[in-house]
Amino acid sequence: MHAAGRGRARKEPQARAWERAPSRRRPGVARAPFAPFASVAALAVAAVVLVVAGCADRRAAQDTGVQAHPAQWNAPASVDFHGTRVLASGPTTCVGCHGTNYEGTTTVPSCFGCHDGPGGHPGGWAQRGAANFHGKTVETTGPTPCKACHGSDYRGGWSARSCFECHSGGPSGHPDGWLNPRSSSFHGLLVLTSGVDQCTRCHGFGLSGGTSGVGCGDCHL
Repeated sequence: MHAAGRGRARKEPQARAWERAPSRRRPGVARAPFAPFASVAALAVAAVVLVVAGCADRRAAQDTGVQAHPAQWNAPASVDFHGTRVLASGPTTCVGCHGTNYEGTTTVPSCFGCHDGPGGHPGGWAQRGAANFHGKTVETTGPTPCKACHGSDYRGGWSARSCFECHSGGPSGHPDGWLNPRSSSFHGLLVLTSGVDQCTRCHGFGLSGGTSGVGCGDCHL
């Protein structure tokens, strides 16, 4: 039995599945090596190109024009009205686009194009004899509205323009020496020569204060 067993042919092991499978390569064509890192790199480059292209499109859309102000910037009844904003915080933030003198540029309008500078006053505001001369407005409304920009003491506020720069009496508009008996501009001399008719424009017909809030009786009996 041992001899017979030794005489038998050794059984070859069964070939594995991938070893039995015939090659599908075409004759003469070499198989390209598998390169996973190269594939990942290619995908990454493609992603970067798409992102850059998207950013370029967005920048191009914005370059067509810059809208710095809200839609209702010129609507007086809106909470976004520029006059309301300037009244609250001053025109300092306007300098970046409209210039330090607020005269604008070739592409940005000047604050003087619609009114007498960044203060928002109408044209002729500081011109005596003009229809919009500020003295006439003060006669009608008194100086109280001026406090919002020129400060509670009328010495500048955020506007940095004091009423005392031009008038000794500040918002009253009276000249230097108005309260000085030794001055040629003393108000008593004016009343003596011209009467009190002009005084009623601000101090009221009874000279009790009017729009000025100062009555002649505050100092005189």
